[in-house]
Amino acid sequence: MNYITMKRFKSALVWLFLFTGTILWTILIAMSFAWLMQDETDEEVIERAIERLEEQRVKEDTTSVEVVSLKTQTEPTWDDFVNAVIYVESRGSDDAYNIKEQAAGCLQIRPIMVREINRKLRKWNAPFRYTLDDRWNREKSIEMFEIMAEQIPCCEDQSFMEFAEVVARKWNGGGRGHLKESTLPYWERIKNQLNNKL
Repeated sequence: MNYITMKRFKSALVWLFLFTGTILWTILIAMSFAWLMQDETDEEVIERAIERLEEQRVKEDTTSVEVVSLKTQTEPTWDDFVNAVIYVESRGSDDAYNIKEQAAGCLQIRPIMVREINRKLRKWNAPFRYTLDDRWNREKSIEMFEIMAEQIPCCEDQSFMEFAEVVARKWNGGGRGHLKESTLPYWERIKNQLNNKL
């Protein structure tokens, strides 16, 4: 191998080492950059996960509030309504008596109401009748109240509260009580009692 060939060979080796070194450095730099980017990406992933958890927690809190709200907006049951009427009429006392109106018991039933219910029972050929003393019995008082309520027609498009209003105002003001302005305060008291219980 002559001098020129040797020189070219050495020069080629130098260039080879330089080229190889450059490639190695490039690879190392690229790997380091990728590693740094990976760390940054992991942090971003963690931040996004935390954000999602926060969003989920807020959503669950909102949902629970909506559920509570829906619960408080649920219509009362028939028993709730009857209990509200009992409370407004007598504060829940089976011994309540209004001398002026001769109204007795938890639902403050007057003699005329007992006569009217017995009239209907005779018309239906029912095998029993109510007495004035039955007004002091809560169970029988509620039976009389429900017999009266069953005579009130209701429609499919009528809400429970709309039906309950008619029942309550008739109970307070007689057959046309639901049309009398004087029975509106009575209905308001029952609604307030229902709202306090729900």
